[in-house]
Amino acid sequence: MKKLIFAFVFAALAFTAPAQAETTNCTAIPTLPYTISTQGVYCLTAHLSTNSTSGNAITINTSNVILDLNGFKLGGLAAGLGTTANGIFAAQRQNITIKNGTVRGFYRGIFLDDAPPYTTSQGHVIEDIRADQNTLSAIRIYGNGNIIRNNQVVATGGTTVNGANTNAYGITAYGPGSRVLNNDVTDVAAQGTSWAFGIDLYVGSGSSSVVAGNRVDNLTSPGGSRNGIYLTGGGDNSVKDNILSGTQYGIYFASPATGVYMNNLVRGASFPYTGGTAAGTTNFP
Repeated sequence: MKKLIFAFVFAALAFTAPAQAETTNCTAIPTLPYTISTQGVYCLTAHLSTNSTSGNAITINTSNVILDLNGFKLGGLAAGLGTTANGIFAAQRQNITIKNGTVRGFYRGIFLDDAPPYTTSQGHVIEDIRADQNTLSAIRIYGNGNIIRNNQVVATGGTTVNGANTNAYGITAYGPGSRVLNNDVTDVAAQGTSWAFGIDLYVGSGSSSVVAGNRVDNLTSPGGSRNGIYLTGGGDNSVKDNILSGTQYGIYFASPATGVYMNNLVRGASFPYTGGTAAGTTNFP
């Protein structure tokens, strides 16, 4: 009887479990560079690479676009550490989704740009991306109400473009209402006296941004600071349920940024918590 019940439960779970299907009803991107000018659903159907040292591998020149990498790689490693090329780029667009694949070896892996006060670009979602070996920043999103979730960021830094002192950024979100959720960021390496940032938010006034459920570790800089989660500007920000190690500063609310932090674990940092307000006693150094 127990075996029968177990078989029934297992079958029910298997039937209801979600699966990430390949996007097939889409416009395929065949070669690089490629420009998206019409809203719709676009996808990769194979690994694509470029050795271009400037420009963008994929440019999105319209709003309301879904770009599914379908598990494939968008690669720029062949351009070397002197590249200024972006992997995926858009400026002042709305409602762009980029998901499900690898972006490797660009100056900026994914860069959705906007101008201050970062409220023209909005509604973007970046999810299930592996961003590795990008030389300045892996995922950099500007605008209002954007979501960056469930991504893996590995081995960011090393650009030779800006001389001996260059910051390195795992995930950057500029603008109010940002959500940075359940990401893994490791091995962010700044150069010289510059700074390394695991997750960097410049959130502006009236921001109400949330950084929750992320894991950040192993930030390096020969002569600069190493910042796990760093917030600049804005109020009513929330930082919760994050795990950080291998940083100098764990969670840092840089003045005038305000907000609360709760239920975080920061290991081995010289300054686990700077600024902000602890919401209860559930934070651990």
